[in-house]
Amino acid sequence: MKENTEKGTSDETEKKSELRSGALRSSLAVELHTRYAILLWEGQHTEKKEKDGRKVSHRRIMGMPYFLHLVNRINEDSLKDDPFADEKMYLLEQEFNRGTGRLERLVTELDNILKNVPARISLSEALSVSPVNISVFSRTPVGYRCVWLLVGFDQLALKAFQASHYGLISHAQRDDYLRRGAQSIHRSYGLVLGYRSSGISRRDILQNSSALTEQMTSLDEDILLGKKRSSFSPPVSKERIALLQSVKNARPESMSAPEEPSESRLQVDPQTGTDSLTR
Repeated sequence: MKENTEKGTSDETEKKSELRSGALRSSLAVELHTRYAILLWEGQHTEKKEKDGRKVSHRRIMGMPYFLHLVNRINEDSLKDDPFADEKMYLLEQEFNRGTGRLERLVTELDNILKNVPARISLSEALSVSPVNISVFSRTPVGYRCVWLLVGFDQLALKAFQASHYGLISHAQRDDYLRRGAQSIHRSYGLVLGYRSSGISRRDILQNSSALTEQMTSLDEDILLGKKRSSFSPPVSKERIALLQSVKNARPESMSAPEEPSESRLQVDPQTGTDSLTR
């Protein structure tokens, strides 16, 4: 009887282990067809020759790999409750939303232009005979959002070059479509360029309430209090936000800037030429 019980227990354990699923894995690759999109991905580098003869590569224009590296750092700081990282996350998401809407409008315009051809004429989709395939990995969804923008820009560029090739738009119009389509990507790169971790968390601000005023001046108050927040940032502690709000409301009046004396109370000593306050 005991042996049967032990055997039944071991069988159940084996079944449970068999039903256990492994880690989820997924790969992502993008296909770029235009030189403009590839340049936005790679960025631009220059080589400078050092005194010892070595050639060192310097980044002139940011590319997507370095952007993904910086966004990963920003995401990690946001996980540590850094309000400055939260601000970057929020601004990036806002820019992605604007950029997505702009690209959709521009692509729709070009689609309508490409359809405006005489009857019995059909245009095939413009594609590169040898597109560039790139594997992409980001530790945060924010990074992938910028990748979607770049792929959308590549599609826009294909349509702009096709419409220009067949004389449906001018070269100036083509370049304007490319400029407007790349705006959000350049702005997103600019938002993270030069990012440095502040090392400050909301807990640090609470422990040093005198620093609250200084933080408020350099940071959007709604970001600090969690009213404006990226949907990709982790949930902020409601208790900590409530404490920040109470500290903000209880700031002493002495923290405000002192009033300047009125002109009527200032006297100038004719002998020394210095100002003095009348009591």
